[in-house]
Amino acid sequence: MCNSSLVAQRFEIGLTGGGSNFIGDVGPNNFHIPTGWYAGAFYRTNLNNYWSMRVSYNQGMVMADDANANWAWRQNRNLNFVSEIQEVALWFEFNFFEFIGRKKGSQSLYVFGGLGLFFFDPMTEFEGEMVRLQPLGTEGQGSSLTNEAPYSLADYILPFGIGWKLSVNKTITLGAEVGFRRTGTDFLDDVSGFYADPALLAQQNGPVAAALSDRSGDPRSTNGQLRGNPNRDDWYIFSGITLSFKLYSAREKCARF
Repeated sequence: MCNSSLVAQRFEIGLTGGGSNFIGDVGPNNFHIPTGWYAGAFYRTNLNNYWSMRVSYNQGMVMADDANANWAWRQNRNLNFVSEIQEVALWFEFNFFEFIGRKKGSQSLYVFGGLGLFFFDPMTEFEGEMVRLQPLGTEGQGSSLTNEAPYSLADYILPFGIGWKLSVNKTITLGAEVGFRRTGTDFLDDVSGFYADPALLAQQNGPVAAALSDRSGDPRSTNGQLRGNPNRDDWYIFSGITLSFKLYSAREKCARF
């Protein structure tokens, strides 16, 4: 009698890559064509034919520009940023259909959700050079204007999404997925609260902080006004393909009696 348990195809290692999107205070406020990229690796444990657990590491780039916004006031605000993303996450996947990895042609849609940690570092171009925004305190952080400390460059994420996978053969699984990341920060784009007084900001945090805080061209009209939406945290999206390899391919272990 043969025991065809998941021992033969339980563990997988894989690669993933594709495009990235940002949804926050800067740029378009809806889902659009990817503007950045991501790539990563993962380790998957198939608990049974319906449930899997996955640990992943991804690195990528997100960016947004008010010039591409669909609201006139954002276009007039004239802010932009780019940030590298590094994330580690653990999530569970649920297959809508029984997925038998060792069976060629087996396929299923799946959903996933979990928890992770990500690191970011928003930057923008100023006078021909890329400038890190967090140390500047563009909304008065690190000064007496707000008495707020600079925001952290690490925070949690809640990854969730939907995907599809296909068993190409006894060893290889090919897939595609769209994954949303709800972050625990509103500063992925360096924009959250109110404009600081430009003169006082220049005195305490420097002229570059004042220049990059308000790029509308008329700082007199923005002092004390909302610069972003402090009630909504930022999101980013990774959408791409996955390619995984079973660590133990097609070996069925038979019980001895």
